[in-house]
Amino acid sequence: MNHTNTRAMVETAFLSAIIVMLTIVGASVPLLSLLATIVAPAATALVGIRWGTQYSCAAVVVSFVLVSIILGPLTALGTVLMYAVPSIFLGMGFRNYWNPTKLILLPTIALCLTTIATVLVTFSVTSFDVSTAWQSFDTELRDSLMTAVQQQQLPPEQVEAYMQQVGKSFEQIKRMIVAYGFCAMAVVSYIMARFTAFMAKRTNNPVQSIPSISTWHMPIWSAGVLAVGLILVYGSSYLGINNYIITTIGMNLGLFGAFVCGLNGIACLLGILNAYKISRFIKILILGFLYVMTPIGLIIFGIMDMFMDLRSRYQSRNQ
Repeated sequence: MNHTNTRAMVETAFLSAIIVMLTIVGASVPLLSLLATIVAPAATALVGIRWGTQYSCAAVVVSFVLVSIILGPLTALGTVLMYAVPSIFLGMGFRNYWNPTKLILLPTIALCLTTIATVLVTFSVTSFDVSTAWQSFDTELRDSLMTAVQQQQLPPEQVEAYMQQVGKSFEQIKRMIVAYGFCAMAVVSYIMARFTAFMAKRTNNPVQSIPSISTWHMPIWSAGVLAVGLILVYGSSYLGINNYIITTIGMNLGLFGAFVCGLNGIACLLGILNAYKISRFIKILILGFLYVMTPIGLIIFGIMDMFMDLRSRYQSRNQ
C-alpha cells in the first residue's frame, strides 16, 4: 500500500467519525437536525471530492454500521443511507466537474429514490398503516381548524365555506404530492451542493463554482410543461373528460412547471435588482413580499423572461 492510499484511508476514517458524531447529534436533538441532513452529507461528499467514489462509499458503510450500533438500524437508515447516495453523487459531480444542472438534478433524483426506499422499509418493518395514519392526521387537523374557526365567532355559512375550501386544498395537496416532493428534494440538493462547495473551498479543494440564482436561465420547455398541465386539468374538465388519473398527472405537471417558471422569475428579478445595485436586505424584502402576496406574478414574470430575456434589456439600459 502506497503513501497516498494510506493517507486516503486515514482521512476517510477521520471524516467517518465526524459524520457519525454529526448524525448522532442531529438525530438526537431536533433543533440540530441540519447536522445530520446537510453537514454530514457534505462531509461524505468531501471524501469523494478528495479521494474518489470508492472512499466516499467506504465512509458511508462505516458510518452506517456505527450509527446502527449506537442508535439502531432504522435511525441509521433514515439519516446515513437516506442522504448517502445524493452525497456520493455530489462528490462525484464536483470531482468530475459536472455542469450545474447535472450536479443538482442527479442528487435530487437519488434523494427522491432513497427517501421512498427509506419510507417503504420503515413502514414494512414497523407494520405502519399509512392510510389509517393519514386519515387520523386529516381528521385531527380538520378538528383543530374547526375549533380555531369557531372561536372567531363567524357565521355558520362562512365556517362551512371555509372548511370546504380547506378540504379541497387537502385533496389537491394529496394529489400533487409527487411534484411537491420532487421540488422539495431539489431545494435540499441545491443547499447540500452549496454547502459542499463551501466546505471544499475552505479545505483547499478547488471545485467548480455554482452559479448564483440571479444568473439562472430556466429552459423554455418548463413553460410548455406548465401549459400541458393546465390543459390536462382545465381542458379535460371543459371537454367533459373527468378522468382522475389524467387530472392528477396534469396537476403534478402544472405544479412542476410553475415551480421552474417561478424560479426563473426570482432569478430574473434578482438580476434586475443587482443591475440597479439594490442592497441585499431590500432584495430579500421585495422577494418575500412578492412570494407571499403574488406568487403567480413571479411565475408570469419568469415566463416573460424566458421569451423576451428581460434581464439583458434592463442591464443594457442601466449601463
